[in-house]
Amino acid sequence: MALHQKKDKIIAWSSIAVATIITVFLIGFVFPGTGEGTVGNGIEEAESRVSVRQFEPNDIVSTIEITGRVVAIDRVELNSEVQGRFNSGSRPFRTGVQFSKGDILAQIDNTEERLALNSRRSRYLTALAGVLSTLKLDYPEVYESWALYTGEFDPESSVPELPRVDNRQARLFLTSRGIYEQFYSIQSDEAGLEKYTIVAPFDGELQEADLNPGALVQPGVRLGEFTGKQFELETYVSLKDLPFIEIGDRVELSSTAIDQSWKGAVVRIGSAVDSNTQSLPVFVELDDPAMRDGLYLSGTISGRTLENSVEIPRNLLTRSNTILIVEDGRATHKRVEPLLFKKEVLQESLWVSR
Repeated sequence: MALHQKKDKIIAWSSIAVATIITVFLIGFVFPGTGEGTVGNGIEEAESRVSVRQFEPNDIVSTIEITGRVVAIDRVELNSEVQGRFNSGSRPFRTGVQFSKGDILAQIDNTEERLALNSRRSRYLTALAGVLSTLKLDYPEVYESWALYTGEFDPESSVPELPRVDNRQARLFLTSRGIYEQFYSIQSDEAGLEKYTIVAPFDGELQEADLNPGALVQPGVRLGEFTGKQFELETYVSLKDLPFIEIGDRVELSSTAIDQSWKGAVVRIGSAVDSNTQSLPVFVELDDPAMRDGLYLSGTISGRTLENSVEIPRNLLTRSNTILIVEDGRATHKRVEPLLFKKEVLQESLWVSR
């Protein structure tokens, strides 16, 4: 029993000795030498090598990425204010038809109202003729002008302006005979008759046509939509980017739908903040007759100049707004001021101030 215990102790101590020799050998192989350049217990200090990029501070024009939809500046929704049979105007009332300013877009039959207005003008002419004799006797200074006015009056034409009357008594006499009341009533009826004819307020295109000629319309019925030929881009800019944008800034735009680019300028900046996106509306004027309403565009706004700044990849910035720089051969953290974050297709970058 004692012999076996002694043999086990010999085997154990032999194993420990072999393991120690192997360990020493490995240490000498991995960390050879104890001469110059070693520290501590003879282990050489490891050198770390990193790649660096050089950035030169400069004056950089800030660019803000935008996307938005093209909308027509001039847009009118056509509604009927009167009742009657709907008819086309100077051209067919169809979607896509273009009109010039002053052209008749649509017309609602006004035969009954026009004849009733002519009847009221005739009664007015009768009232004018009835006061001429009294004016000739009592107010001769105004008679000539009123006689000429009555003689040229046409019941089928718009009522002309009344002659000027400076004599207070003569004005009271004409008022008592209902001359002024009938005159203003006829003017009101003539204004109502104009609502039967819808005229193009500007050069443009019939964007939507909701009715066909011959339909009977009621007041308030929507007829269609008419848009002009001047366009602008409506986009939104975040609050943090707003300080870098001003009215008049140049804008470069393009479309993924067609291979074409456009230039524009910022013309308006809204003041109402969108509660969901915390952004403000920005409008870009587009001067191109080939533009189309509803087209989606993307581009950049060339805004304020950032002085003494550099553009770096965004992943180099830490959460504490520091970046690693090399000074005297050593890497160290330096605090910077982020100015503007820029989004690109393949990477994100930002401009910082040194």
